[in-house]
Amino acid sequence: MVGSPVKNDMGLIESFETMVQSGNWQQQQWKKIAGIGLPRSKDEAWKYTSLSTFKQLPLHCVTYQPAENISYESLSLNFDCYRLVFFDGRFSVRCSDWIPKVTVTPLHGLTGVESYEISKSIRPDAFTYLTDATATGGALIEVESRNVVDKPIYLLHINSGMEGDLCSYRHHIELGPLSQCEVIEHHISLEQGGGVTFSRLSSYLGKGAHLHHTKLIEESHQQHHFGHNDIVVQRDASAHSNCFMLSGLLCRHQTSSHLQGENGFVEMNSLSMPVNQQTFDSRTYLRHQAPHCQSEQLHKTIARDTSNGVFDGMIYVDPNAIKTDGQMDSHNLLLSECAQVNCKPQLEIYADDVKCSHGATTGQLDPKQVDYMRTRGITKDKAQQMLTFAFASEVAFKICNPLVKEHVCKKLESSLSQGDHNG
Repeated sequence: MVGSPVKNDMGLIESFETMVQSGNWQQQQWKKIAGIGLPRSKDEAWKYTSLSTFKQLPLHCVTYQPAENISYESLSLNFDCYRLVFFDGRFSVRCSDWIPKVTVTPLHGLTGVESYEISKSIRPDAFTYLTDATATGGALIEVESRNVVDKPIYLLHINSGMEGDLCSYRHHIELGPLSQCEVIEHHISLEQGGGVTFSRLSSYLGKGAHLHHTKLIEESHQQHHFGHNDIVVQRDASAHSNCFMLSGLLCRHQTSSHLQGENGFVEMNSLSMPVNQQTFDSRTYLRHQAPHCQSEQLHKTIARDTSNGVFDGMIYVDPNAIKTDGQMDSHNLLLSECAQVNCKPQLEIYADDVKCSHGATTGQLDPKQVDYMRTRGITKDKAQQMLTFAFASEVAFKICNPLVKEHVCKKLESSLSQGDHNG
């Protein structure tokens, strides 16, 4: 029975239905939409994130073009890595690298058991199911036990970005016990037409495994991006996840983590830089299920013009998760009177003998600091740029890879020094 939330957006639902893939697990994910419906503005989780521009798009599955037909080399970050290329919703095997001691299986080649496993999610919503149901490109990446991957795995996603184009990606990373890996997830769109990117990356860390993950969203200024990453951590394993929303019209990304084994560690950080009328929405959910686990979070938003920033974070501590140590900080900077940031950090603790805290601040640049720098011969504009960069770079410096870190810092410097909110 299709509920009323779906009926209100029947035209959009019908558009999505034509894009649902034939895999049994994807058909099952699609059926779950009927019980949830598309988000509405009165839903608490979407109160500050309007889907009006998204719902007006003439959505259709992007027309596939081979990645060889574009200059993907010039769009790629220039660093030593194992590169997997995805263009317009498809995995380009011909343009991708072979990775030693790592098995890469395209999405369409998954077995029934593998499909069932990747259909699981920690805290799903409507876009989680939509992404799974419509995914045409993606890969299962399996790292052998005790294997330390010697170079980062670079997931390069390039979309044409024409109006209404939908590109949907679904990845899963399986790290065997005592293995180590760094993953760079990069999303680019070429045109200003106003397409949509759905992206979901889940990861499972076996005992003693270690993962460093960085997601870069550099979409065109008319592109919509909806992402949801899951991290499941077993005993003595650690995960470091960073998300950078650098450009796009509407970007919403959630990272959900589940500490299932003792002595696990998770770090989740994000930086959002909306301008003009953009909305960037960053969300986290972290479940401490096992004892003696630690988590750290740092989330920052820099809002300019009439833009809208949103942060929503939850730390949930199970009754058995004693000796939990969890910290979540959210700091927001408003660079204009018309910009806004809505911040909602939350804690739910059902265990004794834990140490959990959250902090949130929102404000403008300190005029005293600007005045002090001006007394040292620095112009007002340059002083503001330097202070803003210092605020943002705290998150950028958490990137493991030095060349990716340099790329993000250059993006920040370029955006702040040019003062060009359109590019």
